Amino acid sequence: MTEQTTTELSRRDFLSACIVPCSNLTPSMMVAALGIALPEIRQTFSLSELQAGGLFSAMMVVAAVTSGIAGRLADRFGPKTVLITGLSLLALGFGGAGISGQGILFFSCLALTGIGYGFTPPSQYAIMSDLLPHRRGLGASLVSVAYGIGGAVGAVLASRVAAAFGWRAAFVTVAAIATTIMLLQLYWIRNTQRITTAAQSGSFRDALSFPILILALAEFAGGSVFWSCAAWTPTLLRSAKALTLQETGWVMGVLSLANMLGAFSLGALSDKLGRKRVIILSALPAAAAAFVVFYWLTSAVGIALGILVFGILKATVPALVVALAQEAAPAGSPGAASGIIMSLHYTSGVLAPLIAAQLITGTGDIVLAMILVSAVPLVLYASLIGAVREQRRL
Repeated sequence: MTEQTTTELSRRDFLSACIVPCSNLTPSMMVAALGIALPEIRQTFSLSELQAGGLFSAMMVVAAVTSGIAGRLADRFGPKTVLITGLSLLALGFGGAGISGQGILFFSCLALTGIGYGFTPPSQYAIMSDLLPHRRGLGASLVSVAYGIGGAVGAVLASRVAAAFGWRAAFVTVAAIATTIMLLQLYWIRNTQRITTAAQSGSFRDALSFPILILALAEFAGGSVFWSCAAWTPTLLRSAKALTLQETGWVMGVLSLANMLGAFSLGALSDKLGRKRVIILSALPAAAAAFVVFYWLTSAVGIALGILVFGILKATVPALVVALAQEAAPAGSPGAASGIIMSLHYTSGVLAPLIAAQLITGTGDIVLAMILVSAVPLVLYASLIGAVREQRRL
């Protein structure tokens, strides 16, 4: 291979490392669009509050089940194939939901969207592992950053389109964006490296090693903080801290920004200092920051600054846990390892908000409940990560 050819391949891989994470814009855009349009959807299909909440649960439950399968399929058939399939299902499911005339059909389309949701991140993490084998922390963090950007863009886009043309138009618009991203990935991504190694990929049982199981439990603990805070922090800010609706939206925007900044900076730092060290040295201060934010701070500015610190420090999930799992997995099984971790991440998304709700109801104190579902799991998360031996990276 000539030097010019090598340079061209390196340039293409660099561009791929920038393009591939764009796939993670669409799942978060869809969640944001569903949240924005939920009041109008409830009115359209005459849904109760419980049924409306079940729309999110349907997506997360299906994603939790399919992500483990998707990771194994990525190892066998190539992550590009799984990624394109996932993006196609996202576009088909969400677009179908936008034109559904019956509630059961709308629910079924969201379940189909959940399959695409489960297929997309594990295949992305596998591709980024191939593109950046020596900087897996940075590669995984770029996927997480894209998810945060998609949520912010999706909320703004969906609200404007829905206000102008209705919620169905917002759904179809997001589905069209997913289709465009799918076509871009179909044209751009190379799948040659994974295909040549698929024959030597290990079994799914091989990927279920003891370190992977410990990392999966760690992800469940750390991921529960992400989902609990996303679900209940706005309620705490408005009820216990007496913030206005506008101030609450501003603070939650700071939290989204902090998650992106933390994922990128801690991911890059872990490539130099080691993933275990970075996770433990950020998770324990994050637990302390959670206590300070939820218990002590009262002003909007003070809470925003505290949320910024808290969000940055807790942003190692799921990116760095996925990177650790890829390095601990048997040869040929990084996709399966990524899928297992993401499956537990989505499972925590289903259970954590419900557990937080039970604690809020049982204690009658939302501040205490939020401390229990944030600080305590972060300590457990750091402890489980500390129990896993970090593999030596080439």
